[in-house]
Amino acid sequence: MSIDELAREYERQYKVLCAKMDALRPLLCVYTGKDLYLLRKRIRIYYDMACECKNTASLLCAYYGEDEDGLS
Repeated sequence: MSIDELAREYERQYKVLCAKMDALRPLLCVYTGKDLYLLRKRIRIYYDMACECKNTASLLCAYYGEDEDGLS
């Protein structure tokens, strides 16, 4: 697997996690108490994971570009 393919996979996982968060958000108006707390916690975990995927994809996409700039 190349670095570009790996970056694309991280982008795909970012989109999957965003879709999961989007599906859970309407439930924020429905749940109360402990269930609401657990839902918010789950959304926050998905958010953190999505951010990590996006950051990793960005780093991988720029991997060769940074080396080339440093050598110029």
